Amino acid sequence: MGTLRLGGFASRSATVEAGGIRWQISRRFWSSVIQATGEAGAPTGEFLGRTIRRGGTLHWGASEFTLRPASTWRERYALAVGDHEFAIFDGKSWGRRPVKVTIADPSGVEPGLLLFAAYVVRVLAENADSAAAGAATASTAATSG
Repeated sequence: MGTLRLGGFASRSATVEAGGIRWQISRRFWSSVIQATGEAGAPTGEFLGRTIRRGGTLHWGASEFTLRPASTWRERYALAVGDHEFAIFDGKSWGRRPVKVTIADPSGVEPGLLLFAAYVVRVLAENADSAAAGAATASTAATSG
């Protein structure tokens, strides 16, 4: 299908390649926006995360998708348009393969979009782990102090 290469330890960027096309993915500090730009520098995709609930809106080319939570207890997301789900992503912030993708409808999704969504799910899983660690630290400090 393609490749997704992370920029390095603590990097906020990645490179996606599928079908001979390459995209650069970047995210900004203190922002829930993640962008994919093509080789010519033109924006191809954008993820706008929700501030209160998990997930968000994912734009790819002229199409708009929703990346919505598919589980209450795990970092699992569905890539969908309305009620139609194209793929399910199971994410975690660590490991050799931090995102597992199950494609429900391969006809409606191009490889670049799937790889971009996989990167977004990994970022969402990292953010959830960081928030959980921060809450555990704050709880421990409040009870011991």
